[in-house]
Amino acid sequence: MLHTVAVRALGIDPGLAVTGFAVVEVLDRGGRINDYGCIKTDSRLAAPERLGIIYNRVCEVIHKWSPNLVVIEDAFVNVKYPKAALQLGEVRGVISLAASNLNVDISEVRPSEAKLALTGNGGAGKVQVENAVRRILKIDAPAGSSHVSDALALALTGLSRGGWFNWP
Repeated sequence: MLHTVAVRALGIDPGLAVTGFAVVEVLDRGGRINDYGCIKTDSRLAAPERLGIIYNRVCEVIHKWSPNLVVIEDAFVNVKYPKAALQLGEVRGVISLAASNLNVDISEVRPSEAKLALTGNGGAGKVQVENAVRRILKIDAPAGSSHVSDALALALTGLSRGGWFNWP
């Protein structure tokens, strides 16, 4: 589908210690990275402070880039670590709140869906996903962080799911 107006997706790989984010823009037939990075929180801070840091930074990115869509990784729950699952839910909650408060649509993508969309294999590893992201976006250097690579994969999957971007 050919677009004359840029469509942007903000992909977010949530985590209390490190939240990866990436803004991908599509215009005509190409995709490009507008911004990316990691939101890191200090483990010595109380959880509400850490969540506030994530919320504020996500709001800043949304204000700066005005994405059409926020794509967040769907929760993966390992029953062996219930506290980690609860923390992840809190992080996802503040990210969803930021997007909702700023009137941005939210889409959730399972990791296996992103892997399948980008590599053709729902069980692909981190290296395969990063290589697919680099190929699709035509970038030479690695993303620098698996959190950023995952966020890029989520943004691309959200754009593809919405019919805004397809790749060979």
